[in-house]
Amino acid sequence: MQDLIKKHVLNGEFESVKSLMSEADFMEFEEAYISSAHEVESMMFYTCILDMLKKEETSEMHDLAFLLLVYPLSETQGALDSAYYHAESSIKLTDGKEVKSLLQMLLLHAVPEPVISDKKAFDISRQILKLDPSNSVARNVLKETAKRMDDVVVDFNELNRGKTAD
Repeated sequence: MQDLIKKHVLNGEFESVKSLMSEADFMEFEEAYISSAHEVESMMFYTCILDMLKKEETSEMHDLAFLLLVYPLSETQGALDSAYYHAESSIKLTDGKEVKSLLQMLLLHAVPEPVISDKKAFDISRQILKLDPSNSVARNVLKETAKRMDDVVVDFNELNRGKTAD
């Protein structure tokens, strides 16, 4: 599938790429798509995703665009800022209830030049922990950002009570 994706994307045959996507398990397609983009590192992969998003905007397509921008295309100027746009769009489309979408934002906080502030990472971590109280990534980010934000006190029991009350 990877070779077909590469061929169709680089030739601008986006409808063929969409057909491949609809015929495959999305996770398998996503993996093959990102792997193809790693091999070639062409902006055509991003252009293809944008073309598909024009026709149907889904959180999965925004997630794929995010992955593309933070991994194979991360060296492109502005890629991480564009990734922020896609992470935020995914969060909006899932009403902030998908941990995967929220974790993307935390990745943008972990890069050498963070795209989001400690406060935003702190708030997102709290949101994740309300959905998934045992999420270790969110717990670690919450602790780290709280220390840097003038020693905010984090009560994990309060967060867990919020989950049971929902």
